[in-house]
Amino acid sequence: MDSLQFEYRPGIGVDDAVIYLLHRSLSHLESTGSTVTVMFFDFSSAFNTIQPSLLRGQMEGAGVDCHLAAWTTDYLTNRLQYVRLRDCESDVVVCSTGAPQGTVLSPFLFTLCTSDFSHNSDSCHLQKFSNDTTIVGRVSEGNEFEYREVITNFVTWCELNHLRINTSKTKEVVIDFGRKASHTAPVNIQGLDIEIVEEYKYLGVHLKNKLDWTHNTDALYKKGQSCLHLLSRLRSFGVCRSLLWTFYDCGGISDLLRCGLLELWKLREGKEETQQTGQTGWLSPGLLSGLH
Repeated sequence: MDSLQFEYRPGIGVDDAVIYLLHRSLSHLESTGSTVTVMFFDFSSAFNTIQPSLLRGQMEGAGVDCHLAAWTTDYLTNRLQYVRLRDCESDVVVCSTGAPQGTVLSPFLFTLCTSDFSHNSDSCHLQKFSNDTTIVGRVSEGNEFEYREVITNFVTWCELNHLRINTSKTKEVVIDFGRKASHTAPVNIQGLDIEIVEEYKYLGVHLKNKLDWTHNTDALYKKGQSCLHLLSRLRSFGVCRSLLWTFYDCGGISDLLRCGLLELWKLREGKEETQQTGQTGWLSPGLLSGLH
């Protein structure tokens, strides 16, 4: 496993990946006249590009038992897929690429697929968190040869391994604390100049080119206020304290809370559904049982 892969390692997680990126960036900036360039890569349908034919060798190379590697590649090969909507069914398609969506297996297998490529030197490194790949380089006196060479090698490696880079969502951030901002020519990947942005959301953290945490703090504050507002609205509808704690402890519950508030409001006010359905507002069975 790549030493700079921060997922699926005991005692290491998202915070470690963000802290390591910031530590290396700040260490580079201690050198006089240095700037830091960070390339955040985005893959197109990352988990759908896993190649079982290449995966088996990578799994065995990582120490996975040969029988388990064979079973995994057999599971991913010749999968029958179709779409069914009520009584209608699409044609059956035989799929031998990618991994089923929504499973824990998909990001883990993608991690193994990308373990072959790594780079870590004093002035440039590549770090990963599953399919989130980042290259951080130090630019001294305008010399960014190693940084751009690592990017070129990584793009070439992705093409050889059938990984598709989404160049429109891949972004670059230039961190420069100098009085006069240095001009940086955009990196060209697959014929497209990568956009240089002032801010990028990396693993849920808003990183700015001046490493100013104001925007990230504001985002966290607004998220907290939104959650508290929804909880206060639920309380006004008479939801019990234990259920409020359940909503508070659950992450990513905002959409469910909004839907719940909407349905509670329609139920209390006697509002009707949209004209397309023509039905009065009812609580969905799942939410209703949960509230009870």
